Amino acid sequence: MNKIAFIFLVSLMVSCGDSNEKQKVVEKQVNLVSQDSTGFIMAFYYNDSIKTGFEYYRKAEASLTAKQASYQSQIQSKTQKYQNYVTKKQKDIQAGLLSENEMMKVQQKAGEMEQAIVQYQQREGAKLEGDMLKKLEEINKKLEAFGKMFSEKHGIDILMGYSSGQQINYIHPKMNVSGSFIDFLNSEQKKLEEDL
Repeated sequence: MNKIAFIFLVSLMVSCGDSNEKQKVVEKQVNLVSQDSTGFIMAFYYNDSIKTGFEYYRKAEASLTAKQASYQSQIQSKTQKYQNYVTKKQKDIQAGLLSENEMMKVQQKAGEMEQAIVQYQQREGAKLEGDMLKKLEEINKKLEAFGKMFSEKHGIDILMGYSSGQQINYIHPKMNVSGSFIDFLNSEQKKLEEDL
């Protein structure tokens, strides 16, 4: 009975819509399951679907991956330069080309190069970790805000993120709103970006 009323209401709203509209958005019907006589409604989305479907998340992950690759490349470059220097100077020492004073300078420079690598790893590694935590916090805030909007729009009392290994042993597939939620997330993020 409720489905018939919903379909009638939607068709009435569509038929009364402005015919001058260039584009109409057709939303997917969201599966909702009421678990008790009070009408309490729960739904879930797969956490993995956020990683694969939410464009904002994918862009953030790509950006962080590029930063991580650049960081690793810089470390490799600095380490290779250090190793080349040490190897070259060891050959010079073995050939008897360096005085004792020059050998001390080589050791000092090698130590400075090694210290510079360690400092770079600590400084840039901490910065990269901070960027990652900040981006994850931003994503979590978006998921909370958009999750609330999605739940209010669809009358959902509890919207849960689910992944294998959590304490929930089973959730009926009819309660899965992953696709609809991902579409909603992307739509709302696109609206935010258009307003910037």
